[in-house]
Amino acid sequence: MKVRPIDILALHLNAGRIEGNEQIYFSSILSNRSHILKSIDILVKADLLKLENSIEISLPKLTKPDLESILKKANLKKSGNKPVLIKRIIENIDYINSQNINIDLPTVYTPTTKGQELIEETGYIKHFGEPSSIISMERAQSIINNSTEKNIVDKIEYIYLFEIKRLYKDKPIPKTHLNISNNISYYFHNLADYYIAIQEYEKARKYYHLTGFISTIFYDLEILKDNHSHFYDYEGNFKVFSPTLHAYGILDVYEQLIYVHELSNEEIYELFLHDVSEYYKPDEEYSKFYIYGTILKALKENTDELSFNFKNYIETNYPYEKSKYETLYDHKDYDTTLATNLKTLLDNDVNINVEIVKETGEVYMYISQSERERIFESELIDYITNKEQNSEDN
Repeated sequence: MKVRPIDILALHLNAGRIEGNEQIYFSSILSNRSHILKSIDILVKADLLKLENSIEISLPKLTKPDLESILKKANLKKSGNKPVLIKRIIENIDYINSQNINIDLPTVYTPTTKGQELIEETGYIKHFGEPSSIISMERAQSIINNSTEKNIVDKIEYIYLFEIKRLYKDKPIPKTHLNISNNISYYFHNLADYYIAIQEYEKARKYYHLTGFISTIFYDLEILKDNHSHFYDYEGNFKVFSPTLHAYGILDVYEQLIYVHELSNEEIYELFLHDVSEYYKPDEEYSKFYIYGTILKALKENTDELSFNFKNYIETNYPYEKSKYETLYDHKDYDTTLATNLKTLLDNDVNINVEIVKETGEVYMYISQSERERIFESELIDYITNKEQNSEDN
């Protein structure tokens, strides 16, 4: 029987747990006990998991009061911590059994030798089994299984870097923020978050800088080429703006750089240039505002002077032009909704998924990420938009 990544996740989550107390979070696929039991059945048939209730395996699952109760019934000493109580029961198990004292041992999901080896080999599955993961368990497993590298030290890191390399070669700068599956900055960010979780702050810094560069600095400069809505209102007044990198978690890294390593502002800025230059060439003058702004935010210091200097820089280098402001509503770059109808979508072979709630009969419709990308990153959006416009005109 083929063992799927979801079954391996079930193995990780439930090895050593008591039957009836299964762990079902981490993935919407493992959303209830019946799904867990289906995976467990697969694992048992594959000789990766077994159900066991031996004294050595099951006794440690009892509570300390339960252990004390067993010893009390046998008129044995019941003082000591839990490991001492367990050892005392095991040493006196023949006597306890001779007294007809019933020990209700729970059944425990126990990995076999082969199952334990699989757990050790696939620790990365839990990371990519989380609902928020940008990479699926199936994709992660495929990357590892098809790798020609031997003895990969950190498989989670390896998987992220594999995807980053692929995306950078194919699409180093994504067209839109919404294209998550092909947006390299999300992979930079998730890898940085992982490094923070394992306290690899230097590595985290690099990838927070990269995602901050794309999501903030690069896109700001791209917007300034076409319109000024990010910095000016319609009347041409500069908006209140404090330049900082948009990368959740970067302040934790900057606090390490400032308070632990005691780096100067200039040294942190040089680190930013070094980190980003591996992939991109940042605008140094513009970037400096954002690095210094992020430092001030980490220090919880006033940013008024920096904001004032930034305002002067924008007004000098990117003066307000109403014609550019009015390009804001170019649907290809900025619209987040598309008005159409089912017939138009079906006529253009758009695959629409439908879910029906059995209890209420409510109907929910949605399209997959790949279908959304097909619409918004092709000429299809122009066709649909023009068709809807023509219908309104007629």
